[in-house]
Amino acid sequence: MRNLRMYIFALSGLILVVFVLLVALCVRSCSKATLISKKVIPAKTATLKKETKKSEKPKEIKRDVDQVKAVVPSSAPITEERVYYDFEKDLNGWEIPLWARGKNDYVAKNVTSSNEVAIHGKNSMRVEVNFPGDIWAAALVEIQQYLDLSPYRVVSADIYLPQDAPIGLKARMILTVGNNWKFVEMSRSVPLVPGKWVTLSANIEPGSYDWKRIVPDDKFAEDVRKVAIRVESNRKPEYEGLMYIDNIRCGK
Repeated sequence: MRNLRMYIFALSGLILVVFVLLVALCVRSCSKATLISKKVIPAKTATLKKETKKSEKPKEIKRDVDQVKAVVPSSAPITEERVYYDFEKDLNGWEIPLWARGKNDYVAKNVTSSNEVAIHGKNSMRVEVNFPGDIWAAALVEIQQYLDLSPYRVVSADIYLPQDAPIGLKARMILTVGNNWKFVEMSRSVPLVPGKWVTLSANIEPGSYDWKRIVPDDKFAEDVRKVAIRVESNRKPEYEGLMYIDNIRCGK
């Protein structure tokens, strides 16, 4: 009986040792699996992410470069022009708009076709003006006509002030475009020089910065509803007399 008890005790001890060894092996295996999941797998994932970025980045850069190229106006010289209005026979539809007549700050009084001075042909548009000199004032003439100017890069006009006109008058061009009749004026004004023809010119290509509060897209010049020219006096220049506009054209 005593021998049987000793045998059972020894067998229990052996079973306990085997159990402890199995537990130790399991713990060791789990630790290795944890180390693998923490070190090896993230490293591979990071490598894959890094490789993906390397493969995608050139495509993104190329697309951005293409977009920049698409909106930069050409710097090539103008080699071909089309004259739209030269006033050889009449005013071609140009006028002082009704909304500007009778206003204190819009001072164009009358327009006619004149042979007194011209830069293209024999005639130009003669505008009678009266700038009071104590307020901001402008002389504006315009034409309402549907035009597709998309084949061209620039729109230009020539303006002449007589020798006795004061220094300080400036000019800018205005377009009305699209179905909503959006009023778009040049972002800068051009100083006029008494006794000389001065060219007023603005780029109408996509990406041009020649227009205030808008950068033209590829639809900008397709649907022009009005073209206007405005000569401005910023209070100081006082002038009652004439100015001449001629050779309104587009170039490419």
